[in-house]
Amino acid sequence: MGWTARNHGGSGRGQGGILASLGITVGKFWQGLREWSGDAAYETYVQYARKHRAAHVLSREEFYVEQLKRKYSRVSRCC
Repeated sequence: MGWTARNHGGSGRGQGGILASLGITVGKFWQGLREWSGDAAYETYVQYARKHRAAHVLSREEFYVEQLKRKYSRVSRCC
């Protein structure tokens, strides 16, 4: 009989299952990091616009320009 995780007290998933689980965990971490940093903002916007059936979905470039306008059109309290 060959070696299995079941025979040696493992979880039964084997190396392939562990690597797949690790890949999912790393993927979730990476997606969370992108959302936290704002890197996934355009993808989030597109999902929202499609869900709410927006008449016009901005291109990536249009979205970026709108974000810059929104960011720098506010009053700055610095200096």
